[in-house]
Order: sequence, then C-alpha cells, then structure tokens
Amino acid sequence: MLGVPKKYALVSGTGEADTSLAAFDAALIDAGIGDCNLVELSSILPPNAEEDDLPELPPGSIVPAVVAKAVGRGLVSSCICVGRLESGLGIVSERAATDSAETVRRLAKRDVEEMARLRGEKLVEVRTVTASTEPEDAEWAAAVAAVVFWG
Repeated sequence: MLGVPKKYALVSGTGEADTSLAAFDAALIDAGIGDCNLVELSSILPPNAEEDDLPELPPGSIVPAVVAKAVGRGLVSSCICVGRLESGLGIVSERAATDSAETVRRLAKRDVEEMARLRGEKLVEVRTVTASTEPEDAEWAAAVAAVVFWG
C-alpha cells in the first residue's frame, strides 16, 4: 500500500496544437503538470487532506492525480468536482465532453451528489474546477481539469 496524501490542488488548463497529443500536452503544461508523470487515480479524497496551491514539482516526478481530459477539433470541456462528506471523506467526479463547461460542471456535480447518496452521507462542501476551449489557431484543442495529490 502506498501512503495517504496530505495535500491536494485543483488545477485546470487548455491548449491547442496541430495534433491531438500535442494539444493535450499543451493543456497539461497550462495546468502546471505538463512535466510530470501522472498516475491516474479513481475517486477518493483522503479525509484529512487539505487543499493547497500546487507546489513546484520537479520534472519527471511521479504524481498521483484524478484527471478529466477532453480533446477534439471543436468545443471541448472538462471538470473535476470534489465533494466533502460529513464523515470527512472526499469523493471526486471527473467529466469531459465535446460540450459546454456548464454541462460538464452540472454532470460532475450530479455524480458527486449520487456518490454521497450511495454512501448514505450528506455533502458539506462541493468544489469544482473546469476548463473549456475550442481551437482557434490550430486543428486540435484540449481541456484538462485535475485534482493533484502530494505529501
């Protein structure tokens, strides 16, 4: 078993480029996590984890994160929604689509509400981070939202 993170940050970014992978890379760079090796996690925020500003991460760092990414040739949006339960546990939803920021935000919040209901708990706090863009000067666009863990 790996350790339990003590801190987290909500980040987002957008990018565009002439290839889908480069657009995604540009969005990661914009979010401040482009030079990291992301290890994708599922949907739990540790009970005692505190939100903080993203620290400077050394290039090549292995960084756990819940990531929502959307890549396309038109409008793309992504959202991370974090819900804190009465018990202190946090639950995370990630949504991405070729749709509006408001749509992915609404769907992510609905996910967290349903996840709380399944646990028989009430939400005491809900936070979201959303990214949305469409290509202007390139063929591809990407939107990334993430909750990044450390400590």
